[in-house]
Amino acid sequence: MMVLEGRGLPMKFGVLEGPGSPGCQVSDYCFTLSEAKEAVEWADVVTFEFEHVDDGVLQEAQQLSKLTPNLKAILPKRDRREERKLLSSLGLPVPRWYPAEDGREALRLLKDQFNNVGVVKSAKGGYDGKGQYFVRGDPSTAPIRESKEPFVVEDLVDFDYEASVVAVRGKDGEFRTYQPSFNVNKAGILIYSFGPTGDEAMTSYARRLAEALDYVGTMAVEFFVKESSVIVNEYAPRVHNTGHHTLDAARTSQFENHLRAIAGLPLGETQVHSAYGTVNILGLSDVPKEVLRYGRLHWYGKMEARKRRKMGHVNVLGEDIREVREKIDRVLSLLYPNGLDL
Repeated sequence: MMVLEGRGLPMKFGVLEGPGSPGCQVSDYCFTLSEAKEAVEWADVVTFEFEHVDDGVLQEAQQLSKLTPNLKAILPKRDRREERKLLSSLGLPVPRWYPAEDGREALRLLKDQFNNVGVVKSAKGGYDGKGQYFVRGDPSTAPIRESKEPFVVEDLVDFDYEASVVAVRGKDGEFRTYQPSFNVNKAGILIYSFGPTGDEAMTSYARRLAEALDYVGTMAVEFFVKESSVIVNEYAPRVHNTGHHTLDAARTSQFENHLRAIAGLPLGETQVHSAYGTVNILGLSDVPKEVLRYGRLHWYGKMEARKRRKMGHVNVLGEDIREVREKIDRVLSLLYPNGLDL
């Protein structure tokens, strides 16, 4: 999506992916992992759409002053303990949490500090709900007791809703945000989002984090909202699923703004022109053509459909959130007539 959104800019694109992958289908050049050094040398700027990238590639790009955003923004995402420390150090409200060195310590903390009601998260490698265990009274079902891997144990937040804000910061420090969105997740993965909503605290927290990281590019911050309290859940140092609506609802998409930022170009306007929603297409190799009655399909071109895998999304627009929610419901019923299988 970033390459496609950048075609209106005077840029050439190379991707580090396997042959036939979505990025290779639309880029000017496609590099394999064995050609990573050549790819970094070829590029003027190196960026990413997914932060769990080979460390060697990132280090090489950083050493050549080509990596944007920089390693300072990425490294805390390698370990949830470091991310929690960062957010806490900035005075951002986060769930109460404790680090655990292994599964046994995680379960002990869960019992002693949370009365066996909490969330145990793998400190490393989790994504889209992977490595997360939600416990409500009986921790024996959590398959972590014998694990030697580190964890984070934290409050199970009884939130009213989840939300996120997508922001972009330029090389000159210019900072803009898209209006926050409501998010609906199931089993740790985004099912759909819609908006706009608004909360000054969310944009303020995003700015504080971006400035602390000296961030350049598009990023997202996810929140739990309980009554009037806004709690930071996590951040993503990249373009984000909850910003995909900007492809159709905003004057400048999150992808184009990311490219503008890392290239040192002026940022584009972030206002939306209508209410909007995004429905993820999960684990499907095809979609009913009827969904096109309600929104615009964005198909990613991935070679294999797997359970929980994001294969594309549908963006819907409306005069107000009520109309958007009606369209979301119709798209969901068409995509998943028997319900979601996660």
